Amino acid sequence: MGDDVIIVVLECGDGNPCKVSGVIDNSGLTFVQRISYRNSDLVGNTLWEYYAITTSPLNSDNITVAAPGCCEGMQVVAIHGANTRAVFDTNPSTPATCSGTACGNCYADWNTNPGTCSAYIQTSGLDFVIASTQINDAPPCGGYSYSPAGYTPPPGFTNITNQNNRFEVDYTITTTQQSNVVFNCNGTDASAIVVDAISSSEHSPILINGNDAFTSDNGVTGGTGSSNDPYLISGWTIQSQDFGIEVANTTAFFTITHVTVSCGIPGQPTCLEGIVLSSIQNGAVQNSHISVQGIGVRVENSGNFQLTSNDVRSGGVDECGGAPACERWGAIFLNMSSSFDISNNSLEGGLGAINGFNLSDSSIVGNTGGGEDGITLHYLSGFLVSQNSIRAHIPIGVSSCGDLTIENNALDSPNAGIMVSNCNNVLVSNNTANVSGGEEGIWVTGSDSINVTANTLSHNTNGIRLSNFATGNTITGNLISNNQCGIQTDSTSTINQNHVADNTFAGNTQDYCSL
Repeated sequence: MGDDVIIVVLECGDGNPCKVSGVIDNSGLTFVQRISYRNSDLVGNTLWEYYAITTSPLNSDNITVAAPGCCEGMQVVAIHGANTRAVFDTNPSTPATCSGTACGNCYADWNTNPGTCSAYIQTSGLDFVIASTQINDAPPCGGYSYSPAGYTPPPGFTNITNQNNRFEVDYTITTTQQSNVVFNCNGTDASAIVVDAISSSEHSPILINGNDAFTSDNGVTGGTGSSNDPYLISGWTIQSQDFGIEVANTTAFFTITHVTVSCGIPGQPTCLEGIVLSSIQNGAVQNSHISVQGIGVRVENSGNFQLTSNDVRSGGVDECGGAPACERWGAIFLNMSSSFDISNNSLEGGLGAINGFNLSDSSIVGNTGGGEDGITLHYLSGFLVSQNSIRAHIPIGVSSCGDLTIENNALDSPNAGIMVSNCNNVLVSNNTANVSGGEEGIWVTGSDSINVTANTLSHNTNGIRLSNFATGNTITGNLISNNQCGIQTDSTSTINQNHVADNTFAGNTQDYCSL
């Protein structure tokens, strides 16, 4: 199906030395050796395990083991839904091996089906557990099926194959995050056992509170937490409840990548937030898919983080119940945060694409999508909003801001393309605002020292609007065309109270209007 893990297990030797030099695949898959395990009492007999990852469906695929004298048995298993970025369970007990009497005292006897040989592992997550058994010319695990003593196949396991009275493969799937798994082979001459655990991509919601909580039990798949080797949370598929992943109160470096957080079951009672970062430093969320009813990604009281190349979708649930002082909704919500980068994300926000308060020294660059509102930011400074392509009632709206650049954005709106309210020292340049049948291309209200230059503003009610004591602003070098009014002012925000020069007007009903 694609995005599968392909496992090859085999036994070779039959009393002669056996060396597998590789596994060859006609679809170009690269197989990696996971383990080679031999019973020292049986010359040459060896259990081998190889794995590969496929990113596209296979059709009539042929797999060949390169080894003389191969094979006493061979089995290929394709596991869909495995964690292709962290294939094997990281618990140190995996893979488990045993041979001879180290496994126990089991042998074939029709009359009694005696003894059990066992191998044991612990798992850290939801796993596909595969057991390969080398059998010394005897019945499968469970013994003789017609024995008067009764036939007992490996409890909890499902048989995949028995071959040549020498090789058997069984599997089970764990259903809890941490499981003790025992493979019991009864009533036969089990001379060697290998038990391994392939990680599922499914994971329960992850909560990491503090640096010490970056553990494999909490979904960490790698890394040490340094800047060069951040903790990695990768490959999981999570059904959100109150959240899918929450990281709080940390300073260690971490990256969340290639995860999927969604509601999973239609109509389940809670599916609010996707990923939450609260009071963190040094984090990144990238290349992930988040689709929830509430906020896709929420970040508060945090710094030095990146949200890049994600697909984030919000169902539009207002988590504040409409309280105007709260306004927590949308694909991405930000509050009390600084020194971050939000770039190249695809955003479908319901009530808004990006909504933020109290932000500084950061950038929002190259994002696409929209919502009822687009990028809506309040109380911010030292900010760059650039190269975004946003459709919304107001694609970019900023208020109570300073030291801000809004440039090279492509905006589509039925209302106002860019709105700047109660700000100073803002550069608005090289943006394209097409507000078909709407109101303002750029609306500056209650602001001063706003430099509006080199923008293309067309098919609006007003190309540019100045209102509510918008004075001391510079309006130059803009192309203002096919609007009802090119530049509209009111009595508190006149042309003479601003510097307006060198603009190009074409096809407007009026170039200048005043209320």
